[in-house]
Amino acid sequence: MNKKQDFLKGAMVLSIAGAISKILGAVYRIPLARWLGGEGMGLYQMAYPIYTTILALATAGVPVAISVLVSRKETQGYSGDSRKIFRVSLLLLFIFGIILTLLVMQSAEFLASFVLKDARAYYPIFAVAPAIFFAGLMSVFRGYFQGHQSMLPTAVSQVIEQLFRVTAVLVLALFLLPRGLEFAAAGATFGAVVGGAIGLLVLIVFFIRFKRSENQDGKQILYSGASSVDLAKEMVYLAIPVSFGAVVLPLVQMLDAVIVPGRLMAIGYTTSQSTALYGELAGMAAVLISLPTIFTISIATSLVPAVSQALAGNERELLNTRINYGFRAGMLISLPCAAGLFILAFPICDLLYDTPSAGIALEPLAFSCIVLAAFQLSSAGLQGIGRPQIAMRNLVVTGILKVILNYSLTSVPMLNIKGAAIGTVIAFLVGSLLNIYYLHKLTGVRYEGGRFLKISLITLLMGIAVKISYGIVVGMDISSHIATVVAIFLGVLIYGGLLLIIRELDIDMLKRIVKGV
Repeated sequence: MNKKQDFLKGAMVLSIAGAISKILGAVYRIPLARWLGGEGMGLYQMAYPIYTTILALATAGVPVAISVLVSRKETQGYSGDSRKIFRVSLLLLFIFGIILTLLVMQSAEFLASFVLKDARAYYPIFAVAPAIFFAGLMSVFRGYFQGHQSMLPTAVSQVIEQLFRVTAVLVLALFLLPRGLEFAAAGATFGAVVGGAIGLLVLIVFFIRFKRSENQDGKQILYSGASSVDLAKEMVYLAIPVSFGAVVLPLVQMLDAVIVPGRLMAIGYTTSQSTALYGELAGMAAVLISLPTIFTISIATSLVPAVSQALAGNERELLNTRINYGFRAGMLISLPCAAGLFILAFPICDLLYDTPSAGIALEPLAFSCIVLAAFQLSSAGLQGIGRPQIAMRNLVVTGILKVILNYSLTSVPMLNIKGAAIGTVIAFLVGSLLNIYYLHKLTGVRYEGGRFLKISLITLLMGIAVKISYGIVVGMDISSHIATVVAIFLGVLIYGGLLLIIRELDIDMLKRIVKGV
């Protein structure tokens, strides 16, 4: 019982930390986009996917692998092996981190000029490279603590890392802006280095305290006899599949940074215009889409153990109920967000970024709120029934389709940057439908189509009211900014009121999803 409570407490701590980090990670982009504009955000977004792709490939599986091995060895009583795993992993990531950092620095000019087709991207790529080193070392510490069922160090370091990263991004970008957009973007990407260094320092402090506590316990150190090399091989063997799975989306984003500006230039846009349009898509519109996913990811995370528990008990009706609860909660959030971002695309971009033209990309991309939520929730369902490989396979299909569609549709002059947004929506729609199909096939779940249509109708009525109210307020010669805020406020009231009337707003339902009962 205590282990279950420790697990739930740890999961809650990580969930809260993750939510805080994601909110910070989304909010800072609003002032950054206002300062740098579309072109500056384009340079920033070009460098970042390269960093996240390499980072995911090198480190994503490390915390998982180390936590699994440490937990296993501690359970077996071989605490000496746990320490060996930590030391050998730290040495591997130290060497690997230095090599990758130097490799990215050396390749920065080639990547900027010949891959991204914008020489100015050299500075942001070069500046972000050292963050790979710090992130690799942090992944070792976090995996070690998680293997000991201690989630607080990961949570605290995650929040502090993000707080310092965001602060450094804004301060350095503003300080370097007078020198040029490329230097401001480089200052922004260097924020990841500052955050990583501070995050690592926090983890080292936790580790020192942890070791003191262990020494005071006077616990006997036992070894299984396995060599450091064997333990290192085992860690790498476990880490590689997870890392390859985690690299799919960052890799697709990196390819987007190459494909989208390149296809725009192919149809007549200048380098500067192409970079600006890509910045509006990836650095402004996509950020707004990520906000509702903060909530849908939390629902999906809670859904995994709830589904797993129902399946383990062979309670088919409960399994059906929980899957539908998850989809219902996700759609209650994602549908109105999609409608609001579509209808008020230009006014919202004007209000937040002082760049109304970003609404061109936001309009079609708004619908990705719905398909992303469906993909996350259906993936959680598949993970809960013990079929994560199906969700992984469908994610790969989605990524490949997104690359193909972005390449094709962005090349259509009439669509241009809209083509990339439409490609994203279609790709995740296909991925969601594949997940939903396999989830039904494997569980026999009966989806509540009627309820989905009912919520969709309420969303449509809310959207009409938002559109009319915005027009009325602007027609009264009141500024667009005020009209946008008024329209959003009225939209929330109308949507909530209509849901209460038809009894679809069920707070108890959300509590049951979170508690998994």
